[in-house]
Amino acid sequence: MMTKPNYRNMTRAELKKHLLSDRNNQEAWEIFFEKLSDLDQNTGHSPDLPPEEMEKIFRTKLSN
Repeated sequence: MMTKPNYRNMTRAELKKHLLSDRNNQEAWEIFFEKLSDLDQNTGHSPDLPPEEMEKIFRTKLSN
């Protein structure tokens, strides 16, 4: 018997991958959008990222 995945413990990337294979999973969609709404509106990233991690993200974006 397969156990149901714990969508709340998945990262956004993991949820996105899951939803690509199971597009009709309403519970997974709801949790995915909850996680998106937790993002900082100015940066598009989680507001609780440490400054070092945010700097790394910005440097990567600027170098592209």
